[in-house]
Amino acid sequence: MHHNPDCLSTQPVPEGRRIVFLDVDGTLIDSFPGIREGYLQALDSVGVAHPDEEFIRRIPGPPMEVTLRNSGLNEQQVTEAFGAYMDYTRSGQAPRATAFPGVEKLLSQWKREGLYLSTATSKGEHFARLTLEELGLLQHLDFLAAATEDGPRRDKASVIDYALSSLGLTDRTGDILMVGDRLHDVEGARAHGLSTCIVTWGYGAPEEWEHADFVAHSPEELARIVHEFTS
Repeated sequence: MHHNPDCLSTQPVPEGRRIVFLDVDGTLIDSFPGIREGYLQALDSVGVAHPDEEFIRRIPGPPMEVTLRNSGLNEQQVTEAFGAYMDYTRSGQAPRATAFPGVEKLLSQWKREGLYLSTATSKGEHFARLTLEELGLLQHLDFLAAATEDGPRRDKASVIDYALSSLGLTDRTGDILMVGDRLHDVEGARAHGLSTCIVTWGYGAPEEWEHADFVAHSPEELARIVHEFTS
């Protein structure tokens, strides 16, 4: 049965339950084809040349407006290009995201073990919910913490802040493991004192992995790390 994670938004997490915060793009799902196409269309909308594939491979994860600034756009161009990116995302033309192999099994296993699972994603809330539901992953989650598409909650640290305050966890950061695939996941979690694990099947580079407390090269290894952290 699908349940709506929002219905738990005012319920503090019961004492004694261990908690995992999960990044979405690059950790649970492979959304790169759609993000890549939207990004290139955004650049085209302001007449900016495409960077090389090495740069493009690293764009999933951070908020798109940050990526556009890093691509050399001025603020006016960022606003215009971000509008074009959102238009593309809303158009329904983007290639479908897929769940990484083993992820759905992992989430259902963690739910059976009684872990509390929340996302902590820079993906906009509407698209995060839609995609996770479509891929059958939403049903395993207790809470959906995502970015606001047009509001102040955009970067990872502010999404984590939202999750902590919504769930009454500001004094229980030692109970939480943040799982992501990029350096900004680690930095956002560190800003709140959370332990971190990076998965290597996402969009990060090896030099990003060394900043995390743990590194998982496979879903099986992630299962072991989470088990040891939460037991």
